[in-house]
Amino acid sequence: MSLNVRRAYLGFANGCERLCALALTALMGAMALLGFFQVATRFVLHEPSPWSEEFLRRAMIWLVAIGLSIGFRYGSHICVDVINRVRAAWLRAFVRASVFLLSLVFLVTVAWIGADMAWRVRFQSFASVELSMTWAYAAIPVGAAFAAIALVAQFIAPSQDAPGQREFGGLACQE
Repeated sequence: MSLNVRRAYLGFANGCERLCALALTALMGAMALLGFFQVATRFVLHEPSPWSEEFLRRAMIWLVAIGLSIGFRYGSHICVDVINRVRAAWLRAFVRASVFLLSLVFLVTVAWIGADMAWRVRFQSFASVELSMTWAYAAIPVGAAFAAIALVAQFIAPSQDAPGQREFGGLACQE
């Protein structure tokens, strides 16, 4: 891979990562405020808000789908690290490439099927609000696409410095 192409792709992947991190931050803030609003309307006003609960459910789905890409970018997902302790460098490289290819095929398949699923439910709406179910189902292909971008970036330039590792110890496999 050419150095310029690699650098351009990593710049693109880092931009996607920043976008995902910003979206996650905004989504978590909105969820906290809406959770407070929901509790206040239910227990103080005794008039529960049905739309806030719908939003919180769908926001949780989006949170997981988008957060998946951050985990892939930093290699923070749980893995079997005994493979990394194999002495033969060629075997480690082979296993790493195999896991990368299988993961990429899986994510692309999930994105493809998820997009099809989101398209199929476009005429259905949520029970409590007149909003298309596509908005909830769209989290699947969007999250898988961002995760695939992050996976490729992690493969071509492994990042060992995940934000969570410094603060919480992380679950990343160390090579």
